[in-house]
Amino acid sequence: MKITDIHNPWRDAWQPATFRGARFHVAMGAKEGGRRIVVHEYPKKETPPGYSEDMGRRMVKFTVRGYLIAYPKNQNQFYNRDYRIARNRLETELQRQGEGVLILPLLAPMTVVCNQYRLTEETRFGGFCTFDMEFTEFGKRPLTATTSTLETLVQQSIDLSQVTTDQLTEKLQPSKLQPAEAGAGAGP
Repeated sequence: MKITDIHNPWRDAWQPATFRGARFHVAMGAKEGGRRIVVHEYPKKETPPGYSEDMGRRMVKFTVRGYLIAYPKNQNQFYNRDYRIARNRLETELQRQGEGVLILPLLAPMTVVCNQYRLTEETRFGGFCTFDMEFTEFGKRPLTATTSTLETLVQQSIDLSQVTTDQLTEKLQPSKLQPAEAGAGAGP
């Protein structure tokens, strides 16, 4: 019996690690989150000297130590005798601008940005490199106006002025005036 024959929920959920499709092995991963708390403290107060204000959820951060190794024979770009092919692909994706999908072995895929990374290669470990990577949850972009607020305000002012002018013109036409109003300006 092999260890892979033993079915555990975490082993069944395991998936290969990738960032924007570039694969790597994971030696260590950490997830950091929490709440954004602002502490208000007041002078000359003893019990309690202030209060804590919850400003919402903190963006989730991921710290990952990944590695790439040389394999005994070439199978594809990831399983290759020259680990530098996979190294260069991962490094290119880490440097590319914008968000990307990060898949870690036991977490659901998430959209993140790479804050920074460190590539380490040691001579004594030929055919092996490590990446220490830092990612932050991408989140949602704030709403942006599609048209200029000034342009919208000017156009609404012009429209309102036109509607007002039309209504006043219609009410002041001589044919719309009541008989008493039509002769009000004429003398006996």
